[in-house]
Amino acid sequence: ACSQLSREPEKRPDHRPQLSDLRESGTLEQDSDLVLFIYRERFYNDNVAEDKRNIAEIIIAKHRNGPTGKLELMFIDEQTKFANLDRRRGS
Repeated sequence: ACSQLSREPEKRPDHRPQLSDLRESGTLEQDSDLVLFIYRERFYNDNVAEDKRNIAEIIIAKHRNGPTGKLELMFIDEQTKFANLDRRRGS
C-alpha cells in the first residue's frame, strides 16, 4: 500500500520521514510488514554537494522479518529511475 506523509518531516531540520509521519498511520504501522521511505537531500537543499546531488536514501523504517536501516541508490532524474551506486567509479 502507498500512503501520504503528514507535514511533520517539513518541520524537522533533516526532513527525513519516520513511521509516525504516515497519514492515519496507526493501522499502517501496526499491520505492515515492510515500510520504506525515499529521501533525496536535493529536494530540500539546492546547495547539496555535487557528489550527493543524485543520491537517494532508501530508509527501511520497518521490516517485520529483517533488519531496518538505510541504503543509497543513484537517482537518474532524466529517466525517473534508480540504479545501484558504483562506489569504485565514484558515482
